Amino acid sequence: MTLYSDPSLVVERSTWPDDASRRTPSPVSALRFLYARTVTNRLRAQLARARSPRYLVAVVLGVLYLWWALFRNARLGGGPLASIVRAETAIPVFALFALLSAARWWLFGSDRSALAFTPAEVQFLFPAPVSRRALVQAKLVRTQLAILLNTLIWSVLLRGGGGSLAGWRRGLALWVVFSVLALHRLGASIVRANALEHEGAGRRRSVLPILVFGAMISAVVAGLILELPVLRAATQDGMRSVITAVLATLQRPLPSIALWPARVVLEPVFVTTASMWFRTIPIALGILLLHYFWVIRLDAAFEEAALEATQHRADRLLRIRSSQLGKSRSRKGKLARIPSLALTGRPEVAIAWKNFAAAVRGGAWRTQLIIFTGGLIVLAIATRSSSAKAGDVFLGVTAAWGVMLLFLGPLWMRFDLRLDLRRLSILKTWPLPGHRIVAAEIAGVTLLHSITVWSLMSVPIVMLLINPELWESSGATIPMMVAIAIAVPVFNALMFTVQNGTVLLFPAWVRLGTEARGFETMGQNLLTTGATSLVAAVALVFPVGLGALIVWLSSTLDTALGSWAIVFGTVMGCVVLAVEMWPVILWLGTVFDRTDISDLAPGN
Repeated sequence: MTLYSDPSLVVERSTWPDDASRRTPSPVSALRFLYARTVTNRLRAQLARARSPRYLVAVVLGVLYLWWALFRNARLGGGPLASIVRAETAIPVFALFALLSAARWWLFGSDRSALAFTPAEVQFLFPAPVSRRALVQAKLVRTQLAILLNTLIWSVLLRGGGGSLAGWRRGLALWVVFSVLALHRLGASIVRANALEHEGAGRRRSVLPILVFGAMISAVVAGLILELPVLRAATQDGMRSVITAVLATLQRPLPSIALWPARVVLEPVFVTTASMWFRTIPIALGILLLHYFWVIRLDAAFEEAALEATQHRADRLLRIRSSQLGKSRSRKGKLARIPSLALTGRPEVAIAWKNFAAAVRGGAWRTQLIIFTGGLIVLAIATRSSSAKAGDVFLGVTAAWGVMLLFLGPLWMRFDLRLDLRRLSILKTWPLPGHRIVAAEIAGVTLLHSITVWSLMSVPIVMLLINPELWESSGATIPMMVAIAIAVPVFNALMFTVQNGTVLLFPAWVRLGTEARGFETMGQNLLTTGATSLVAAVALVFPVGLGALIVWLSSTLDTALGSWAIVFGTVMGCVVLAVEMWPVILWLGTVFDRTDISDLAPGN
């Protein structure tokens, strides 16, 4: 008997309970049995995939890394982030991040995917004699798998120590943090969805939390405004002084009161002694229990909110798919303005244009572009000063933000094979060889992300033009800016080649689509970014070496290129990198041709 359309979730007849159990059915036990078999069958399906050599190698490497990081690495001084993440810095920063996330869920509406069920679950569970409270608890159980995986990853990254009591205490504290965030997000989703469904009573229930989080955000902003003279003075001494001043501001009475709930949940993660952990963990566990009972009491509104969220997710998928066919309309019903293609031309252009149109019509890319650029403009105005140090602070923040976008942007910008591989059966019918499809998918998303980075570069360039003194104080030159602009699209192409190569090599392990995921995937995303960066670093050895050699020879031999040697070296390095990527794309084309629909992950 098949409960799901997913073949990995097939429940064999021999695994059903015996006759005595079937004569006295219990909805809760049936639900427990269903999810237990679901997890078991998924694990069996994943273990079966390990028979493939590439999956087997990836599993072995992953297990070795976890063993080294959890047990061996504890003897060498901690995990990869142990020397970077310090309690005095991490607690206020993470507390502010948690407060902003929770405020966004309440003030602007949380991601409805926290509530959404799969269509099969809606079809079988909602009409079944299962209480709403049981459905809420089932949803909470479903989130625990992602939470436990995220806990393991962050335990490894922060310090390791899986063979010590300190490592287990840290893991338990991390589990409490992620569980509190998951419960709060789920509760906010239920209240917000209920407010939209029942305008009168629903909106009255959401007034109090909106007022509370509005007051908390106002307290943090007020604290920053009161310390604005100190922050401005800190810009005169450089970036380190600014960071120190901001952290000190977050310790002031008003911001400290607003951040207290998040701080007490985070403190057990970063304490260094057992006595301090036992003193701080009861408060965190108390907040966790309060969130649990709060969410359970929302069971009356849960079913309607979950149904609405499921329908919202289905409508969103339909809008994304239709936008790629040129049929998407905005919420106001107006067709997004996208230039039309000619009736003739290279098919690759149409594929890249399709993904570009999907990103523009989806709205999220445009919104992020406006927010990123607008935020840098505000920062430029705030740090505008005759002091060279103030300009250095702005350029330092801009450089850090740009580097983060170059490495993390490919995780967010998923308008490539990570979106289209769901329709592999359609892609296979296109009269194109695999390498041309792969190249077109990479080209479209590379152009999108390059536009984002170039837009951010325009802000510091304008600031440098307005205040020419910053050129000399910061060490920036026009050839350097030109070289960065040239290198951006080639570097983006490398990063997206790695991302698309990953989805082709391990299609059963990569999440497909553009649906948003919450904080519970931060650990996985961080590991993915690290692995992608490692592969990119290996690919950049020869291009960067050639570029550096050209610049060194130019300065040593005193050639006519002068400061423009960096541009020539960048161009030559980009050429070498393109030569490296082309055979990889040809190889990925053969992998695409051999990929079958059965290779994709269940549910994708």
